[in-house]
Amino acid sequence: MTETTHQITVDAQGCIGCGMCARVCPCGAMQVVDKQAVIDYTRCISCGMCATKCPKHVIRDAFGIFAAAPAL
Repeated sequence: MTETTHQITVDAQGCIGCGMCARVCPCGAMQVVDKQAVIDYTRCISCGMCATKCPKHVIRDAFGIFAAAPAL
């Protein structure tokens, strides 16, 4: 998939660069560059792991299927 047709996106505002998304990505598609999460769309399979673990809820999918789990 290309960036324009991909389901997973990162909101440019709000990312704190914690790296949680990169740690949980099974494909190594996520990395943090200059305190901002960046997706390598050539590796991303749209599994949504990054979106479910983002503590700031700034990683989303186009259809709203994946959402970060609420804090307990």
